[in-house]
Amino acid sequence: MRVRSRVKFLSLCITLALAGFSLSAGAEIPALASSPMLDCSGLPCVDVTAGSNTHFKMLIDTGNEASMLDKAKAEALGLELKPLNGPDGKPYPGYSTATLKNVRLGGAALGDLKLLVVDLEPSIQKGEYPAADGSLSYTAFNGRILQMDYKDRHIGVSELLKSDGPCPGFCGAITHPTFGKQGPPIVVTTGFQLNGKEVAVQIDTLYSGTMLIYSTSVEKLGLSEQQNAAKKRVFPFTDGGVEMIEGTALAESFGMRELKRDVAVYFATPKVHQPDGMFDGTVGHELFAGHVLTLDFHAHRFWMA
Repeated sequence: MRVRSRVKFLSLCITLALAGFSLSAGAEIPALASSPMLDCSGLPCVDVTAGSNTHFKMLIDTGNEASMLDKAKAEALGLELKPLNGPDGKPYPGYSTATLKNVRLGGAALGDLKLLVVDLEPSIQKGEYPAADGSLSYTAFNGRILQMDYKDRHIGVSELLKSDGPCPGFCGAITHPTFGKQGPPIVVTTGFQLNGKEVAVQIDTLYSGTMLIYSTSVEKLGLSEQQNAAKKRVFPFTDGGVEMIEGTALAESFGMRELKRDVAVYFATPKVHQPDGMFDGTVGHELFAGHVLTLDFHAHRFWMA
């Protein structure tokens, strides 16, 4: 399980040393094919084409292992839907899988992509899922660089990389622990700090808050009093819609770069799924605003500008 169940359905660290790769500040990353960053219910999405030239409005979801497509879109394309079986060999009602051929994001060819197919419309109408045709998860970008420019509103994708390039300054180390003992592998990086203390966090572009700290890390970060704050906020796209406790942090940073000062920090209530102490927290959309995120899924590095 991860920080958020996108639609109340199928949800779909290890101690890490802070990774600083000291290479030249002028190091360049490979060329990226760029597409406009669109807005889907306040969260980042992009125009994707597939097949001959069918367009989809797809969320970019680094917090999920499985890419998804709305059932109506899959049926309109005539995709072959196959049942999704559970550990007991029985199909999950309402869930299918399909392969979307010749997926392209701007000038980047992602190839054929296996997706989870679900009827998203009821959840969109209830406000439990952003208004989109589906999502591209982080696994769609394996072996590539994914860059999300929240400043100039662009999304960049590299071709499949054959070797590790240099890190332009300071980088965190990406790993893929599971979200809890029974959950799927997700994207966790080092390099972030809360009030000057290092934290290992999940990168989740569909979590709409700043930084969420899980219960197992509250005491070591000196946040016990903050966790008892009276103020709460509802996150409609997290775990089917949950409240979180809202405190205030002095600063949330990445490396030497202060991202926000006197900023909200969030804590889990009982309905928020937690990762069994495998990492400290999750960072999301409001912390990324005004910055450029780069996730290198070949060299397993993360950096921000």
